[in-house]
Amino acid sequence: MSDVQISSGNKYFLKWIAAIRRGTGPLPLLVILMMALRPYASASVAPLSLQNAEAIALRQNPGLGALTQKIAELRHKAVAVAQLPDPHLALGAANLPLNSFSMNQQQMSMLSVGLSQTFPSFGKLGLEGQQAGIEAREATDTLRGQSAELVLLLRRAWLQALYTEDAVATVQHQEQLEAASVQAALALYRSAQGTQAEVLRAQLAHASLANDITRLQAEQASDLAQIAQILNLPEPPSIEKQWPNLPPPPTLAEVEARLSGQPLLRAAQAQTRAAQMGVQVAKTGYWPDVTVSVGYGQDFHPGSPNWLSAGVNLSLPLFPGDRQDQDVAAARAKALQAQYRYDDQHLALTQQARAAFARYESHKIQLERIDRQLLPTARNAFSATLAAYSAGRAGLNAVLRTQKDVLGYALARLQHRRDLGLYAAELDFLTTQGEMQP
Repeated sequence: MSDVQISSGNKYFLKWIAAIRRGTGPLPLLVILMMALRPYASASVAPLSLQNAEAIALRQNPGLGALTQKIAELRHKAVAVAQLPDPHLALGAANLPLNSFSMNQQQMSMLSVGLSQTFPSFGKLGLEGQQAGIEAREATDTLRGQSAELVLLLRRAWLQALYTEDAVATVQHQEQLEAASVQAALALYRSAQGTQAEVLRAQLAHASLANDITRLQAEQASDLAQIAQILNLPEPPSIEKQWPNLPPPPTLAEVEARLSGQPLLRAAQAQTRAAQMGVQVAKTGYWPDVTVSVGYGQDFHPGSPNWLSAGVNLSLPLFPGDRQDQDVAAARAKALQAQYRYDDQHLALTQQARAAFARYESHKIQLERIDRQLLPTARNAFSATLAAYSAGRAGLNAVLRTQKDVLGYALARLQHRRDLGLYAAELDFLTTQGEMQP
């Protein structure tokens, strides 16, 4: 709830307090509650705008919340994998006699404590940390890309819901035109200039529009249900009836130039870099891991010294053909696979951008032609044909045909307007830019 609405509610509450202080008498509890909650009740039924719906979707969608936690996981992992393994503490008893378990019975019986630390092969930890950092940045780009996809999905459902809303109103207006045709057919029939068949046909054309309205209303309910799902709302919301002003797309050359910054494509590129870093990590397997250990022994036999021991252990990659070579080959194959996926996704987004831009321009031209020429001409043709039919100079078939043309062009106009917004939203998604990364 906005600060303005809250302050309005406080204003009503203060008025109620002032009324009590003035001694105007106690008010019924129901009236008091209505006065205090009136601004909040009016705010709760306000229609939802597309801008506010987008904010709600980005804030409440559980899929985006899960991906946000994935980013946090990878960032913590990037710190952890770059650390040395935990050192090992060793406690032991050496040369302990079993007959008495006495520590001073024999020389060399001792208690020992030792500490060892393993150092992975040179450069491995740093490379693994860099790889995990790249994976975290890839998840960040994926989050931004999926957020843009969610907004695109919301806009599609929103535009479709507005289309069905206006389509219902258009068909209802067509019902009025059909009613005029019915009245004209009845007038001619009563004057013995028309037939009963023409009246029935006109009535049938008028009645059949009810099915169209029912179908469109069902589609609108489905669109609102999808909006509720995207927004994670328990009930379909009431949305603004005004068509959103989506920004027009840039030129096709600018769209293609911006594709390299598209978050999903950047995520695919980050996957490629992470896989290439994996090759470097695999190559460190040719070098041995080093474990350094030191120990202290306490000898309890009289006159015996205490003992200090130190040592270095090395892993021996003696047979790289069956292990290290295979790991490096697998990492290289994974890197090539990631590169091919990036190239394929870049081609797919380029084709999608070109197709969306061409269709946007096509719907724009068709919408302008319908507004300028086709729909006005169809309406004039219907008016002229209806007047001619009323005067007995035209048949009912011509009237019904021109009525159908008016409805067809009116619905086509709404479809082009909807599709123009859909492709504008798609191009806006394709030109979404990810955050700058080092």
